[in-house]
Amino acid sequence: MSNKGEISPENYANWFALYQLCKHIEYRQTITISSVEFGKLLNLSQQTASRRISDLENLGWIKRKTEKKIQKIVVTREGSDIMLLMYKNLKEILGSIVILGSVQSGIKEGAYYVAIKGYFEQFQDKLGFLPFKGTLNLELNDTNIDLLREKLKYIKPVIISGFKDENSERTYGSVHCYECVISRLDNPEKKIKAAILDIQRTHHEKNTIEILANPYLRDYFNLKDGDKLIIELNFSN
Repeated sequence: MSNKGEISPENYANWFALYQLCKHIEYRQTITISSVEFGKLLNLSQQTASRRISDLENLGWIKRKTEKKIQKIVVTREGSDIMLLMYKNLKEILGSIVILGSVQSGIKEGAYYVAIKGYFEQFQDKLGFLPFKGTLNLELNDTNIDLLREKLKYIKPVIISGFKDENSERTYGSVHCYECVISRLDNPEKKIKAAILDIQRTHHEKNTIEILANPYLRDYFNLKDGDKLIIELNFSN
């Protein structure tokens, strides 16, 4: 490993071997595996797989006990630290990748929910701004929607509590909002605080998200359908 807490290039193959080994071990403390079986996991020859195991042992990332041709392997504390280091590095990289959405015309569903008194009164208190009574629809490609979903796993949502309408007796569920910052792709310096509105009872396609903000984003950014916006998530909460 380097002084910066990163895995040195000569150990990239060994890290990948450790990664595959950890995937195979799952929640067990030890694993019994032959070099042939390990080679199949790595798509390598038995000889190369055997060398990988020796390298992992020499690095202190695993311990093993050999009985005939079968090896009982356990990942050491140092090996676990290596996996944690790579997890943190990959998470940081993931957080830096830009998510883009394309402006689309909506069906006014977001506007309906935002304007409901029981929701609307909570937005300013919990999000820090009183939103325009409507949302901006953004369509994301498959890569960006997958990236967004992965990032949202690590963000604590702002929860707008559910309630029961006393007049209609209708029950409205809680709504999760995720704080973000929005800007135009062609003018990233001009930013505005916003929130992704996660409405469970939505009729949108899976790749469409709704953005809540103030003022009206189409006017603020002079948007038309097809324009690209950058979505930056707030990881500070």
